[in-house]
Amino acid sequence: RTLNRLINKAKNHLKTDESWKKLCDEYDEDDDIIDFIPTMFGNLDVSAKTDHGIVILNYKLLCDGNFTEDYSYLIHEYTHFFQQCFGEKATKSSDNGNYLENPCEQEGFTNQVEYIADNLGKDKAEEYVEDLLDHHEIDNKNKRDELESVFLKEV
Repeated sequence: RTLNRLINKAKNHLKTDESWKKLCDEYDEDDDIIDFIPTMFGNLDVSAKTDHGIVILNYKLLCDGNFTEDYSYLIHEYTHFFQQCFGEKATKSSDNGNYLENPCEQEGFTNQVEYIADNLGKDKAEEYVEDLLDHHEIDNKNKRDELESVFLKEV
C-alpha cells in the first residue's frame, strides 16, 4: 500500500505538470490516462523500464528518501507507454543497437530532461545529461555534442 501511495502521489503531481500535458497532447490523449498506466516497483538492473505498457521502477529509487526528485523517470517511462500502446509501429528494444541513438529512447530522454529543467532547473537538467553521457561512456566530443543537443533541445 505504501508503494502504491507513492506512485499515486507522483501521478497526481504529474497531472498538473506541463511536460505531462505536452506528452498527452502529442499522443492526443487525456491527461487523466495517467491513472490507468500500470506502474509498479521491482528489482531491476536499470532505474526503470516499460515492458508491454507496464512501467516498472527500481526499488533503489527509494533509497535516498526523496522519490519526488525521481518523477522524471516516470515522464521517460510514460513516454515509452505511449509509444508502445498508442504508436503506429512496434518500438525498438533498448537492448538492440546503441541505446542512446534509439529514437524511442531519445524521445524519452528529451521529455525527461525537459521535466527536470522545468521542475529542478536548467543546471540540474544539464548535469543529468552529462551524467547520462558519462554513464554510457560517450567520450567522442562530436557524439557528445550531438546527443546533448538532442536531449537538451526542449530546455
